[in-house]
Amino acid sequence: MLAGTVDAATLRAAITGAADSGAAIAHDGLHVTGELDLSHCRLGTPLALTGCVFDSPVRLTGLTAPALDLSGSTMPSLHADQLVLDGELRLSGARLGDGECEPRPLTEPVAGADGGRAPRRLREGAARGVVQLADARVGGNLLVEGTTVTGGGPWSLLAPRLSVGGSLHARELRTSGALYLRDARVTYAVNLHAADVGGIDATGLVCSGGFYADWGFRSAGQVLLRSADVGGVVTFHDGVLAEPAGALLLSRLRTSRLRVDLRQPPHGPVVLQDATVDVLVDAEDTWASPGALHLEGFTYQRLESARPVTVRARLEWLTRDPHAGAGSFEQLARSYEAAGDERAARTVRHARERHLRRRDSLTGRVWGVVQDALFGYGYVPRRALLWLVSLAAAGSLWFARHPPRPVGGDARRAWDPVLYSLDLLVPVASLGHRGAWDPVGFDKAVAVFLTVCGWVLATAVIAGARRVLSRG
Repeated sequence: MLAGTVDAATLRAAITGAADSGAAIAHDGLHVTGELDLSHCRLGTPLALTGCVFDSPVRLTGLTAPALDLSGSTMPSLHADQLVLDGELRLSGARLGDGECEPRPLTEPVAGADGGRAPRRLREGAARGVVQLADARVGGNLLVEGTTVTGGGPWSLLAPRLSVGGSLHARELRTSGALYLRDARVTYAVNLHAADVGGIDATGLVCSGGFYADWGFRSAGQVLLRSADVGGVVTFHDGVLAEPAGALLLSRLRTSRLRVDLRQPPHGPVVLQDATVDVLVDAEDTWASPGALHLEGFTYQRLESARPVTVRARLEWLTRDPHAGAGSFEQLARSYEAAGDERAARTVRHARERHLRRRDSLTGRVWGVVQDALFGYGYVPRRALLWLVSLAAAGSLWFARHPPRPVGGDARRAWDPVLYSLDLLVPVASLGHRGAWDPVGFDKAVAVFLTVCGWVLATAVIAGARRVLSRG
């Protein structure tokens, strides 16, 4: 085993020589001068270079080995694209980068010269990261727990199409830049408990075990899980999306359980457009601010929270999305129906009609106000009965004091102010009193008013009933 300060060429010779003999390769506490390059080497035994200090970048592009352990080592950068390991890759407690801690958070793409938005997808031949694992294949776990990655531009980890046969353990990882895990494949879980990063782009991630960015997780940049497919839970419980660009972009995410009950409200937007989850767990006091929540096309079966959230508060949650349409309200109503709360579902659908009314023309808005007042758009049927009873009572009181003359002066029917008022109010049937009496003067105006109210009430009831049947 080598000791003390060695040059990179000597270390490479020792590694390749031991590999040819089949002996174990383990060196600890070395100070390596020069650039160690093991690109495209094939090692038959695991390689361990723990607690070492490398003055120059370590190049392992295309290296094939049973396992690799760089725990506790310090190096300017690690280039390990197309690395192939049968077992684990360990970087726990390592320090990588130039030591500059200036944060470089992941933000929105900048506008191009033509004024359009520049694409977020990288030109991988030009992009560089402090740790590069593009197209790497790790048969076991990838461990970067307690690792610190500083400097080196916007990307601390550049690992598109990374394949991990076990889990990615990154507890208490510290990075000044972002993690690029686009189209990565992780067989079990991604663990980012208490990590502090400049953002994550895990668009297209496939993970069967879960994505855990919780219990003190902090990101100063955007976290993207767009089009990701996570078999277990995606959780940001007790996480912090901090300044200057902390945000969640989860459009088209597919997972069974999503937790966004953060430690504090996010600094930036939360985008759930077209995401599909079975259960959403959130917290009312950490919802995204009005205008920063995007829910259109978001589907879920059940809503949960640590503290009960009223249906009125849920409606306020929906309206934080400035583009929320009928589909967002209907999705919330269906979730209440699935939980057996029919009253809350009706309240949501009633609110949906009020929300849609704001986009109507002037006549549509006026007619909407009438339907809402008379019948609650069909979702408050007792209101129509209350109007009918109130108008009938008012008409009965009036005509009890001001009985009209019988038609032709011949009173063939006994006068009944209640039946007469009901006959005026109900337009679709006749009780025989409407045509038997002839009001004049102000009495006629009252009779016409009751007749018009009856027709308006009947029209509103029919329109509301059609709406309930067609949409509910």
